[in-house]
Amino acid sequence: MDQKLTDLILSTLSYYEAMTIAQIILDFDDEKLKEFPTFDRDVLLEILTDLERKKLLKASGSNQDKTWLRIMPKKSWWRRLTSL
Repeated sequence: MDQKLTDLILSTLSYYEAMTIAQIILDFDDEKLKEFPTFDRDVLLEILTDLERKKLLKASGSNQDKTWLRIMPKKSWWRRLTSL
């Protein structure tokens, strides 16, 4: 998969509000999306599934009403200790 497209999808997703496929597509930046002429819904679902496997996204709901939420990166115990 194209890393630029994956980064575009990750930048579109929210940490705070779960988004459906329609909301994700509506929030894409049109200018950046023009770089990917073969982009379609199947590619989007494939990338979202891959990001779920990598634990970067959390999915909820059934297949028809599925929503995705971006997961905050966890800090290591050392970083949490030094930030006190």
